[in-house]
Amino acid sequence: MAQRAEHAVVVTGVGPIAANGRGREDFWRAALAGRTGTRRLTFDWSSSPPFKCLVGAPVEPPAPAEALLTAAEARLLDRVTILALAAARMALEDAGFRPELVDERKNRYALPGIDPERAGTVIGTGIGGISSVESSHAQWLEERAIKGRLRYAVPMLIPNAPAGQVAIKFGLRGECKAVTTACAAGTMAIGDAFRLVRHGELDLVVTGGVEKALGDVDGFSLIGFDVLRTVSRRNDDPEHASRPFDRDRDGFVMADGAGILVLEREEHARARGARILARVTGYAATCDAHSMMALAPDGEQITRVMRRALEDAGRAPSDVVYVNAHGTATRLNDPSEARAIRRALGSAADDIRVSSTKAMTGHAIGGSGGLEAIVTALSLAEGVVHRCVNLENVDPECDLVPLPRENARIEPGVALSNSFGFGGHNACLALETP
Repeated sequence: MAQRAEHAVVVTGVGPIAANGRGREDFWRAALAGRTGTRRLTFDWSSSPPFKCLVGAPVEPPAPAEALLTAAEARLLDRVTILALAAARMALEDAGFRPELVDERKNRYALPGIDPERAGTVIGTGIGGISSVESSHAQWLEERAIKGRLRYAVPMLIPNAPAGQVAIKFGLRGECKAVTTACAAGTMAIGDAFRLVRHGELDLVVTGGVEKALGDVDGFSLIGFDVLRTVSRRNDDPEHASRPFDRDRDGFVMADGAGILVLEREEHARARGARILARVTGYAATCDAHSMMALAPDGEQITRVMRRALEDAGRAPSDVVYVNAHGTATRLNDPSEARAIRRALGSAADDIRVSSTKAMTGHAIGGSGGLEAIVTALSLAEGVVHRCVNLENVDPECDLVPLPRENARIEPGVALSNSFGFGGHNACLALETP
């Protein structure tokens, strides 16, 4: 059997929407400025017991027009899907596309010059349409009548709605799927998209992650983490609540967010004169097979996933200049990851920089991997990495790798982006300077 040719894969557009910034330029400025989007929550449900955690990083839902939706369409979509559509449009326009309206009645668009059967969609989410689950269930309990939004509850709440609706809106007829692997979903979606392009199955994939789990009806998501004591309770100092690798960290900050990227075959991108932000050269995924909630204590599979991503890229530890850490600011995750980075990279770890974007964006669950891949790509494109925000007193257990207190210049090279999720899902992307 003939071996398939492998194609170079590049990032040509990004669409970040986070609590601390929207759009490539604003989001990148926020990262370099150390700007955080965390605030004290003021929703009706957060002002009364049993919540102990009252901080989060919610995102204002985009206006329907930002997602190329009519008001009527928006009423029949969950907010997570609207967020994905707005970020996808942003990423496509950042990649140089100008979506054209091709069906006014259905409000459908197309990408000029693109073969729609060679363009796909892979989007991850950890929870999916939780807003629709909560609101439709409440309506059912109160009225016991199938009407209004409740009629469309199932297509609104299913986790593949963001991927499906992005494909529908832009006429992308190649492979379309959702990845639902908790906090690793966004990174795994990008990894799957990378493989589709590298193996020549598609020319272009709209990919990344999205989550919208904080809002006026969304108390259920936060209360689950609150009961588990995995979220910060630094309620009187929200801007400093997320403290990855810090001795005084007390948990992650739950967030909304979407990080959507456009991946292309390099030949395809160059043929249309696209700007290239970074190359994607490696990807790996492993499973702890240990616990639904806790990392395996030995961190062996985290070490392995980074090594395998580098092997997939054909690179050595000495080629690595930056690691965008999963860095949740939980008691167990941060030292486990720091030890794994040291084991995976060995003495080469002395010359890299490690930081966690979650100190600024909060932890957007399925959306976090996409946002962090965007930061990683921009770091390579600009030759600079953001500092470890809110790191005041390094935990001795985490002081195994360079944790920059100031933004740091980096040489061209390889960067790794890590994500780990409930269920033992581990994923790592290797990106390179274009």
